[in-house]
Amino acid sequence: MTVMAENPRKTAFEQRRNRERRRQYAVTFAAFAILAVAWLIGRSTVQADHSPFALDVLPGAERVEPLDGGLFAGYGADETGEPVIVGYAMAGSATGYGGPLTLMVGTDTAGSIIGVKVVDNRETPNFFNQLERNGFYGQFDGSDYADSLVVGSDIDGVSGATLSSEGVAQSIRNAVRDIGALAVDGAVIPPIQQNVKFGAPEAALIALFVVSFFLHRLKRRPQIKRYGRWVVLLTGLLVLGFVLNKPFTLANVITLLSGYWPGWHTNLYWFLLLGGILTVTTIQGKNPYCSWFCPFGAAQELLGSLTGAKVYQPRALYSKLRWLQRGLSFSAIVLGLALRQPGAASYEPFGTLFDLQGSWPQWLLLALVLFGSLVVSRPFCNYLCPLDPVVDYIGEFRRLGKSLWQQRNSAAATSDNAS
Repeated sequence: MTVMAENPRKTAFEQRRNRERRRQYAVTFAAFAILAVAWLIGRSTVQADHSPFALDVLPGAERVEPLDGGLFAGYGADETGEPVIVGYAMAGSATGYGGPLTLMVGTDTAGSIIGVKVVDNRETPNFFNQLERNGFYGQFDGSDYADSLVVGSDIDGVSGATLSSEGVAQSIRNAVRDIGALAVDGAVIPPIQQNVKFGAPEAALIALFVVSFFLHRLKRRPQIKRYGRWVVLLTGLLVLGFVLNKPFTLANVITLLSGYWPGWHTNLYWFLLLGGILTVTTIQGKNPYCSWFCPFGAAQELLGSLTGAKVYQPRALYSKLRWLQRGLSFSAIVLGLALRQPGAASYEPFGTLFDLQGSWPQWLLLALVLFGSLVVSRPFCNYLCPLDPVVDYIGEFRRLGKSLWQQRNSAAATSDNAS
């Protein structure tokens, strides 16, 4: 019987590949351990005592006293100087764009709102501050526990801060309804109307996912695929970017990891975006959003097409640049989890381009990226974007699952042959 000698080159290659896989698995597990610690640190910093803010939302009250159920009673004085209850206050919470929002709401004794104050929020300051600049909170004055307080029908939202507007409205609604139930005699609390918010943004997003999925699988007609991709790219740039200003950002990922899930009835777009990326990436192994209809990626690619910019992948620096990208992404996620402020950790200049809002570092980064796009194809996407490494982890788990499945089938086949 002839024994076939092993190919030393093949053996050395397999050994290097196995060592690289073990190194990747070790790095992955270490990263998850660090993320778990950051998550626990962030959880311990969440403020629970909101009593110092109760007096701020009760004009005419001289002092407050806590009651059962998180309710506060505000006391003033009548004509004789005797203490009398002038109103009630309670904190309400909901999830906004970057995480939990908590507002202290004050009402008179009949349950009508007389004061609102933001106690805690995890939103991006540049966008969240638009609510105050546009007089958003004043719309709630005089409303009570029987009002639905729905953004878009009862309350006017603020363009560019839609999720924050809805989170604030829900926080106020939760608080005033609790006050009515606990403090107002004979109050009848109507059921909350949970209408699913489905419109043009959600329809456009689904269409982009479907079209990009089938175009990606199109093999025999490269011209249709190439022109179709440009149509999808430009649609993402115009619709998701300039019209809706709803790109996928690192804040979405940190919000998800922090466990802050907004209500799906009013935030269906958020769930469709995350769910679509996870589903399609798991099925076909390629992130459809970044490659096909990311509005910021489309802006870079459009500029690069004007000058014929090429992908810059120098052998000596490419791996280092990729690790720099992963390091920035990982550091931002750890910071966002530890501070429980997803929006502040997100450094992408998306809002600066599409909503003309941002700090001076974001404006500087945007200028560098746009000018760099004329020389190098998609410089931000390839070397700085924090979402690419996140999606790489999805692909890594996909490859790991596929490898385990193949090993299982191979072991089963070997067992069958042996028997």
